Formats: sequence, structure tokens, C-alpha cells
Amino acid sequence: MAGEIHQNHRARMRKRFLEHGLDNFADHEILELLLFYAIPRGDVNPLAHRLIEEFGSLAGVLEASPVDIQKVEGAGASVAALLHLMPPLFKRYQMAKLKGKQYNNTEKLSELLMSYYADKPREAAIAVLLDNNCRLIRICEIGQGSACAVKISDRELLKAVLKYNAANVVLAHNHPRGECLPSRADINETARLRALLQQVEVHLADHIIVTENHWISLSSSQDITY
Repeated sequence: MAGEIHQNHRARMRKRFLEHGLDNFADHEILELLLFYAIPRGDVNPLAHRLIEEFGSLAGVLEASPVDIQKVEGAGASVAALLHLMPPLFKRYQMAKLKGKQYNNTEKLSELLMSYYADKPREAAIAVLLDNNCRLIRICEIGQGSACAVKISDRELLKAVLKYNAANVVLAHNHPRGECLPSRADINETARLRALLQQVEVHLADHIIVTENHWISLSSSQDITY
């Protein structure tokens, strides 16, 4: 009898979502809807509440590590995998929609990069690959670091540029907890990578540094030469 009640509840939740979307769903209900696909039977409402209580919000749940998720009572590996999948899946979807869009000025690029780095707690270096008309081909991660340092991989940069036949490249990295100012090492590294890309006839258009609320373009900064 209890199983039938839960199955009917699931059916009503899915029907409500399909007909009206998520606008009238509370955060725990959205999480409950997701949990249906990790836990095929039973009542997942208590688990949805426990997860939000543990991590503070729906966003906190989706940003939590799989290890921490599995520490919550009732959340096994399937739950952790499904929830951990959501942010990168959404980001992949967003990037796919932007493919082919023209990024021919710093303002457009900065908007793209602020969105890209919004949920990254550690430094990461990326190459924004553009064609001859500055249309987006792909964004490739070419270096990872700790909370305060990152190293760009020459090999990964060249591999990405050649694989996707990029004509222009914009490098970017983030300072999650730092100031939006380039270090002398950033400037020197940019000059070195510009020379590296020239060897394969690819233009380094810019290097943009992103913080939580700000960005700076090395090519647009009059007091920076590289």
C-alpha cells in the first residue's frame, strides 16, 4: 500500500513538472524530482530535506562533493553521481548553445568568462578557441591549480588549437580569492605563450583574468605590455 502511494506521488510530481515546469516547485521538490531517478522506489522527500539542511540550499547540494553527499543518511553512490552530474551537464549545455556565436570584443568575452568561472573554487586556465571571424569553436581547459596558483600546459594548449583548427585564441584564468590584477608571472607567461602560438600561425588575441565580480584584459590595459 505504501509503495503504491509513493508511486502515485511520483507520477503526480512528474505530471506537474511536464505540464507547468519548475516555476512553482520549492527547492526540496526539485531535488525530490531528481532523486526519483537515482532511487527508483520509496519516499525520497525526507532525503531531499536532509540534503538541503546539510548543504544549505539546492545550489549547495549540487555543488557538494560526491564524498560529502554520501555522508548524508540515505544518499548512496547513485545519488551522489546524479547530483554531481548536474552542474557540468548544464555548463556543457550552455557552451553548446554558444558555439558559433561571435566574440569579437572584450566585453562579450568577459561576459562569457564570468559565467564560465562562476562555480569554480580553484584556479583553472582555459583557452577560448575562435575561428577567423572570432566565432566560438570550443572552450578547453589547459591547466589546473590550487586556490592561488595555476600552470598552463603548453602541450594541452597546442593540442587543443590544432585539434579544433583555431585561428584565434583567448587565454583566461581566474583568481577565485584574489585581486583582479595580473602578476609579473602572468605577463611573462602570456608573452611566452604568444610566441608559442605564433609558431603554429595562431593569433593570441588576449589574456583575461577573472575574479568573482571583476575581470581585466591584458591586451586592453594600457600599462601592461607583453
